[in-house]
Amino acid sequence: MTRRRGAIVLYARVPRPGAVKTRFIPLLGAGGAADLHRALLADSLRLIRRAATAAGATPYLSFSGAWRVPRRGPDGAIARAAAGIARLPQTGGDLGRRMRATLLLLLERGHDRVVIIGSDAPTLPPAWIARAFRHLADGSDVVLGPARDGGYYLLGARRVVPGMFRGIPWGTGRVLEITRGILDARGVAHRLLPPWHDIDRPADLHRARQRLPGARPRRALPRRAGASPFAARHTAAFLRRLDQPT
Repeated sequence: MTRRRGAIVLYARVPRPGAVKTRFIPLLGAGGAADLHRALLADSLRLIRRAATAAGATPYLSFSGAWRVPRRGPDGAIARAAAGIARLPQTGGDLGRRMRATLLLLLERGHDRVVIIGSDAPTLPPAWIARAFRHLADGSDVVLGPARDGGYYLLGARRVVPGMFRGIPWGTGRVLEITRGILDARGVAHRLLPPWHDIDRPADLHRARQRLPGARPRRALPRRAGASPFAARHTAAFLRRLDQPT
């Protein structure tokens, strides 16, 4: 019997200055915020490639709009990291509808488990993505990775739960709470991964400097058991440039 493969999808915005990482524009300017987004995206692509290999899954890249990644210039690192990764469209309206459409499409293609992450958590331990696939294989219908801002950094599912994405106030601190309430009300078996942090607000840059290998040379990294962060080298290089005097 042929073993069915899981799928891991990276959701990402097209890196257009002024349209991405807008909370960072007062600090970095529109161009600097776009450069931060590019670094996070390049590292997140490396992360899903690593995680897909470890989990025996198929990686996919899903942009917010149509975009052919330039091979040269500031987007070159994204092009290199995305080489060979299949693309998926994002369709359906708000974030919940888009994720529902992605789940339906990949489950219809024959994938038995689907994991979706965004590009805001490039330091996410690859072992936690593998754990999400294991939870789904062991019988959980849904797996969520709680972000410290009240949302979630990862969604995993082996079926589409009716109403799971309905009425969610996306972008607020109640996303995880309301989602879990819906799952509980429907009796859906679900598991939580350990909490992790996004790089979504200026204050998150300080945390990233403390935790990310290479962001601050010669500084010891605080580590938790089983939670070694992914070596997001493009993000680390961006943070090092921020620390350089101008």
